[in-house]
Amino acid sequence: MPRYSVIVTRDVTESTVIEVEAESPEQVEATALAKLFESADTEWELDEGSWNKADAYVTGVDELP
Repeated sequence: MPRYSVIVTRDVTESTVIEVEAESPEQVEATALAKLFESADTEWELDEGSWNKADAYVTGVDELP
């Protein structure tokens, strides 16, 4: 019987906090995203309850030799 390697994925969310200065509330989002993309050491945390809320689904199947 053939054997397979199956990738099973479950979506989760992570968050980080970025402190920014902006001239207006409308500029906050763009400023925060720019600061995020410039950073090489952003620390992300798994959102509370995120790990067990999403349904699992298959994202890849490869037949094994």
